[in-house]
Amino acid sequence: MVNRLGVSLLVGLLATSGCAALYGVGELTPGAPDQGGAGTGGAPTPSTAGAKPSASPDGGATSPIGGGGSTFPIGSGGTSAGSDNDGGRSSPATDGGALDTVQPPSCVGLPALCGNSESSSRDCCASLEVTGGSFFRSYDGLAGAGWDDPSSPAAISAFRLDAYEVTVGRFRRFVEAYPWLPPAGAGRNPANQLDFGWSGGWNALLPPDAESLSRALSTCASENSAQPSMSTWTVIPDANETLPVNCLTWFEAFAFCAWDGGRLPSEAEWNYAAAGGSQARVYPWASSLSTDVDPNYAVYQTPIAMVGSKPLGNGRFGHSDLAGNVWEWAVDWYRQTYSVPCEDCAELAADADISDRVLRGGAYYNQPPFLRAAIRGNAPPSTRNSGYGVRCARE
Repeated sequence: MVNRLGVSLLVGLLATSGCAALYGVGELTPGAPDQGGAGTGGAPTPSTAGAKPSASPDGGATSPIGGGGSTFPIGSGGTSAGSDNDGGRSSPATDGGALDTVQPPSCVGLPALCGNSESSSRDCCASLEVTGGSFFRSYDGLAGAGWDDPSSPAAISAFRLDAYEVTVGRFRRFVEAYPWLPPAGAGRNPANQLDFGWSGGWNALLPPDAESLSRALSTCASENSAQPSMSTWTVIPDANETLPVNCLTWFEAFAFCAWDGGRLPSEAEWNYAAAGGSQARVYPWASSLSTDVDPNYAVYQTPIAMVGSKPLGNGRFGHSDLAGNVWEWAVDWYRQTYSVPCEDCAELAADADISDRVLRGGAYYNQPPFLRAAIRGNAPPSTRNSGYGVRCARE
């Protein structure tokens, strides 16, 4: 499942996990670039070469109905990277946080039920400003842990990122409006002149109608066919409305964000938000590993939970669940090494040997190492998995 992560402790954790037995992990058959490559049963096999370690988004899993949270103490002290010299913090307080007052269509008439009483906003469509700056991608400064290579700098312009992962309730609005096909060019990042947005050739990779989309979501199987579906989607609204919608393909995630007036974040943008910019946080809430990870900060090794249910784990800019709950699709194709220089960059052109898109953030079934802000996941864009969701970026 994971051949080499470049981090011996990760390998040890994975070797002792019940992932293969629980999920029946096998290899996916990737499709040609821009054509998806639906899985044929099992978790995506990650690339293992190159300077930056990557992780199977399904790797290191334990039982999704298990409890607790294993610890992952490594050394101490994360160093600050970049140019704005803002230091490290462990508080859930935010440096960004200005709310977008324009209500996206996915939240018209939707009750403000996300997060909890400690959250700064319970609006499920709250969008928080991420102040721009410079940082090192997939870097947290902990020597010997696999993410201490400052060779991939990036500069990010200010943008907005949704406070929460897209919920079932929000996605339901999209299904009600479906079939909605993004016009060519929709969902582009105006800060990136090379981003041309949605391609009309991707229309055929979306379900043909609302019934097909609903059925595909609700019947999303677990990795082990003997396990029941772990989809959060329900045909009729129920108690799942504030859970993150899962089982989304990259194309559906892109289409939703475009319909909702947003776009998929680039990997660099997502990483910047989770790392707290130049603070180079190890986890979104922590600049060091001086304290162990525990279930008060993230949804992991436990069932999927309501978005925003762990406010102590909010990132520097106020975003919830940047670690755990569901992996989040980024717009980029997955390359083993980052391209430099990077100014509002994204990997938008696929070579013949590239078949995966980027996922970030870890999921409810993962172990703590997969929640780190630096770690990368990858899967073919037509893959459905109970741990795959989305969070939209906006201008």
